[in-house]
Amino acid sequence: MDFVIFFIIGAFIGSFFNVVIYRLPRDESVIKPRSHCPNCKKPIPFYRNVPIISFIIQLGRCANCKQRISIQYPTVELINGLLWGWAFKNLLFPEAITVSLLFSVLIAIAWIDYRIYMIPLDLIIVGAIIISFSIIFGVLSLHQALLGIVAGVFFPGAMMGLTWIVTRRQGMGFGDLQLGFILGAWLGPILMILTLFFASLLGLIVWILISMFQGMDRNRPLPFAPYLAFSAISIFILSNYSTTLIDRLIMV
Repeated sequence: MDFVIFFIIGAFIGSFFNVVIYRLPRDESVIKPRSHCPNCKKPIPFYRNVPIISFIIQLGRCANCKQRISIQYPTVELINGLLWGWAFKNLLFPEAITVSLLFSVLIAIAWIDYRIYMIPLDLIIVGAIIISFSIIFGVLSLHQALLGIVAGVFFPGAMMGLTWIVTRRQGMGFGDLQLGFILGAWLGPILMILTLFFASLLGLIVWILISMFQGMDRNRPLPFAPYLAFSAISIFILSNYSTTLIDRLIMV
């Protein structure tokens, strides 16, 4: 029952973050005006704005102008709902709140970076506020958060500097370092190092696959935030089912 309830809540939160994903890069308010079709601009009534279900009933089209609705909307709502449902089913309530909010922020960051190669500072600040309150209320350990920040910022920063020295190219953006700050404070040093490793590996695999189909281009940009967010969320969830392994890694 907890899963279903918080899946629904998470889906509605995901609907709000769809607005964030669309409007924030355009420097538009995420509060006003109310939700509307980006094509015909007609406001969407509440009964046509039900996460996932409205998209299915309307066959993925605007009820007014019949323009196709981006698959982003039900996808973000579904993923966010599943993650919120998982968090409140498997974690204690205070940690579930922290983790669920961070999940939503990470989804928005990943999606925006994927589309426009930019991580909005506003979302980094929101993430930092969530982390700060979590430390204040004892959900996160300040000691582990500080060590995680070192891992999340120092190692990517060192790689960024080394890449510049060798190739005179910026291997990642400063937004990625800011995201590393948030992820490191949340995950702690061990999980953050694992996140960096798997995100880099995943990014390399994707780059190779793209090069195979579209041709080799050493200057081809590749957003890193989606791989960081996916790896962080996946490793955090897996760590809750593999505590023995994680404990051994920490002891080493």
